[in-house]
Amino acid sequence: MSIPLSYSLRARLLFFLLAAIAVGALVQGAIAYRSTLAQADDIFDSLLQRTALSLGTGDGLLSTGPTHARGAGSPVADDLIIQIWTPDGVRVFNSRSRLPLPSQIVLGFSDARMEGRTYRVYSLATPFQVIQVAQDMGVRTNMARALALRTVAPIAAAAPLLMLIIWCVVSWSLRPVKRARAQVASRQPEDLSPVSVQGLPDEIRPLVQELNLLLERMRGAFAQQKQFVGDAAHELRSPLAALRLQMQALQRAGNAEGRQLAEQRLAAGIDRATRLVEQLLSMARHESAAEQTPAEPVDLADVLRQALSETLAEANAKSISIDLDGAPEARVQGHRDALVLLARNLLDNAIKHSPAGGRVSLRLEQAAHRTSLLIDDEGPGIAPEERERVFDRFYRAEGNTQHGSGLGLAIARAIADRHGATITLEDAPAGHGLRARVDFST
Repeated sequence: MSIPLSYSLRARLLFFLLAAIAVGALVQGAIAYRSTLAQADDIFDSLLQRTALSLGTGDGLLSTGPTHARGAGSPVADDLIIQIWTPDGVRVFNSRSRLPLPSQIVLGFSDARMEGRTYRVYSLATPFQVIQVAQDMGVRTNMARALALRTVAPIAAAAPLLMLIIWCVVSWSLRPVKRARAQVASRQPEDLSPVSVQGLPDEIRPLVQELNLLLERMRGAFAQQKQFVGDAAHELRSPLAALRLQMQALQRAGNAEGRQLAEQRLAAGIDRATRLVEQLLSMARHESAAEQTPAEPVDLADVLRQALSETLAEANAKSISIDLDGAPEARVQGHRDALVLLARNLLDNAIKHSPAGGRVSLRLEQAAHRTSLLIDDEGPGIAPEERERVFDRFYRAEGNTQHGSGLGLAIARAIADRHGATITLEDAPAGHGLRARVDFST
């Protein structure tokens, strides 16, 4: 069953704290009532017994006579009913003639119901008389009830003060939360700085810390996106300008030979622009998808076969032979599509820089706790001092005559980093060319 309260933390705290105080006061009053009632039973039972014993020993109570026993100021007349019987059943004394006790005498303690009330009765038999002393149980319950009310009354009287104190304490305790809310509410959309956790309660601080981590990730994502857009805009400017110039050259061509040459250059420019856009989209797609899909076992041999099938047309166009060798069962944890993109970019880079009629070698090696992907080409290679810089976005090595966007190796490095792998460039073992090595931890 839901409690009809708003989701305000202050309202819930006030409600439950005040309810706890009220329940505690009621429980305390009930305990006081039961404890007092038990003590009153013991005390008054002892009083009944002592009174009967005193009458049985002739301790002066009989001498007062019925008239004195019914006096208005006598405590006995107010609280107790006393009857005395002879051994043969003749009642010789009754302190209240209008409330006769039961004639069926039960020795010791018993309860009797008379005129809608319950009486506690103590009967004592002596050789000369039978004495009955009774008391209304309401006396005891009234005493216990009065004590319970006296216990609860101070709490009830202090309830407004307690409510005020609780309200102040709760409001004071929630001030840091209100301050954090105000910080977030007053921010501009581009402000992703951390929210201050100073003074926040221990229960709220982890939530704000997680929010700060989220803001940090968003800040990194926005910075990456901003850099990506800036780099893409910069890199797209040159191909588009070249396409415009080539279009103008095509329009100015005066003969069929010049027109054909301009068309070829325009087609090549379109191909370069298309390749650049494909690389940009591949990088953007990889960076967004890698955060969403969980890693799973991936067969690297299958990855290489897929990458080979996607680059086979370019290899055949240059009459380049590709050898695939290595371990048939080389599995790593990762994302298959991303690993195919990594292998395809490395393989495309090797095909692009290998001479026509050359050879590209693909191999998988397994060692203790490591699986390596090796791609060797017969191209001119890369100078050692530039082998790290070529992984930067849009960087092209000095002397590189091949058309490209400068994104292939950057994408490969980003994918390797996301898979906990390392990618390095080395001299090919044949003495010329370049080897791309990707090491996966297993």
